[in-house]
Amino acid sequence: MSVLVCVTGQKNCERLIVAGARIARAEGLPLNVLHVVQSGGSVLGFVNEPEALEYLLKVSVEHGASMYVRRSDDVIASIEYAAKNEHCRVLVAGRAANYSGHDLLDELQKRLPGVRFEIMRA
Repeated sequence: MSVLVCVTGQKNCERLIVAGARIARAEGLPLNVLHVVQSGGSVLGFVNEPEALEYLLKVSVEHGASMYVRRSDDVIASIEYAAKNEHCRVLVAGRAANYSGHDLLDELQKRLPGVRFEIMRA
């Protein structure tokens, strides 16, 4: 069992890692951090993404987490695979404050019925 935190290439994802670390400590579970990049996209697609990913790696290490980046044509399937492979009990992710409809987190909740989702609004 583990806690999986899904991050983008933005520094403000630090809050997700901190929340995931708090949950992992409370439940005595290992913490994993995942960033998925679409195959057609650049791993360093945004101007500040290299700096942000380095920062998020530092934050992950400070909280005892393993962080990995996966390249995939199917982001949802990659997160689903990681969650199943890591025996994820809790998945932590962010969602835009103006969310109004179906997104990848809705699809993941359908595919991972035994996983508790902690979704933080931006």
